[in-house]
Amino acid sequence: MQPSKNVLGFDFGEKRIGVALGDSLTKIVHPLQTIETEINSERFHIINGLLEKWKPDYVVIGIPFNDDGTEHRLTMLAKKFSGKIQNKYNLPVFNIDERYTSAEAESILRERGVKIKENKGLIDQFAAKIILESFFREYID
Repeated sequence: MQPSKNVLGFDFGEKRIGVALGDSLTKIVHPLQTIETEINSERFHIINGLLEKWKPDYVVIGIPFNDDGTEHRLTMLAKKFSGKIQNKYNLPVFNIDERYTSAEAESILRERGVKIKENKGLIDQFAAKIILESFFREYID
């Protein structure tokens, strides 16, 4: 049996970054928080605190693509964010396609009666949760 590992998942956005926490052994993932600042120094201060608290063995970052799989401006920004995480913290980083995760997160929250306009940050946390769950399904046996 493989040892349990903490994993953080990120749903990168220009305005907000959703964060989820998962366990690679149980494959249980929880929405954790939303980083609600556009200022990089503040974002990385918060990320540093999360990494110190949860001590993940690796992180998973959702990379957005157009419906047809082509890249766009946010794709490049998310890849740049991924590179910064890897270089700054010397952690393994796995990038996965995150098309439709925000729409799926919205749908889940609507079903639970959550008012979407008032809870944008919650959508980002659930999108991060979906990203991490997808990673576990595809890559962790």
